[in-house]
Amino acid sequence: MAKLTEKEYEAIQSLNAEYRQAMFMRVAKEENGFYILADSEGPLILEDTEEDEDHNIFSILPVWSHEELAAGYAEKNSMEGFKPQFVTTQVWNEKWVPAFREQQNVLIGFMPISDKDFSVESPIEI
Repeated sequence: MAKLTEKEYEAIQSLNAEYRQAMFMRVAKEENGFYILADSEGPLILEDTEEDEDHNIFSILPVWSHEELAAGYAEKNSMEGFKPQFVTTQVWNEKWVPAFREQQNVLIGFMPISDKDFSVESPIEI
């Protein structure tokens, strides 16, 4: 996967949530995978602070199109133990999506950055 230039990195940081999600989908399909953050205990999971209409609270698995974006998020949020890990679309579609659909309380968070909003969606095949 091609490395982002500093200019590209900064440009992505300025995109709104919908554009970041669209970019994620395009790049993940082109590169046959994407990045999560993981440590020795497993992937980074964020807890949603808002309940839905049925009073459910969801867990969110953040995903990024580029290693630098995932690493930047970990650095900005003082997550020293978390490192970017590449997940292939084949493994995602065959193993992760079915497992998350069974749990029904996990959402995918598309390319969170700094303190900006990000799009969330039920686990989807890529």
